[in-house]
Amino acid sequence: MSTRPMPLMMGKPRAQNASEATSIRTLTACDRYTETDKPEDLFQRQWCFVYGTLIDHDTLCRVLKLTKSHTPLVMRRARVSGYEIKMWGTYPALVVRELNTIDGMAWEVLSQRQLDRLAAYQTDKYCLRRCMIELLNDDGSVGKRVEGLTFV
Repeated sequence: MSTRPMPLMMGKPRAQNASEATSIRTLTACDRYTETDKPEDLFQRQWCFVYGTLIDHDTLCRVLKLTKSHTPLVMRRARVSGYEIKMWGTYPALVVRELNTIDGMAWEVLSQRQLDRLAAYQTDKYCLRRCMIELLNDDGSVGKRVEGLTFV
C-alpha cells in the first residue's frame, strides 16, 4: 500500500495576540493518509487571498499545474485587513498590522490538491491562516465579505 503526505487540515487555534485567538486558526499537515482515504470528499470550496506574483493568472495556473483542459480559475480583485506586505529577501510576506489593508486577488479553491500545490509552492516558510476577504466590485467597492485563507 502506498502512502502520500496528508493534505492540510484544521489545527488548533493559534494567534499572535489574544484578539486574534478567536478569529484566526492555522492549518497544519498531519503525517500520512492512505489511498483508501478520501480527503477530496471532505473538501469544501473556499476562497484564498493571494498577493505578489500569484495575482497573475498564468503564474497561479503554473503553480497549480493546471492545463487548458482544467476548469478555469475563478479570480476576483480582493482586499484583506489587518496585514501589511513586508519583503523577506526577494519574497513578499504578509505580517500582522492592525488598521492596514492589502489589495490582491482571491481565487476559489476547488480541491484539496490545489491547496496542497499552493502550500508546496509557498514552502514551510509560510503558514496558512484564515482571514476575512473582501471581494471587490469593478468600481473598487466591497461586493461581498467571505471567510477564506491566505499565506502569512
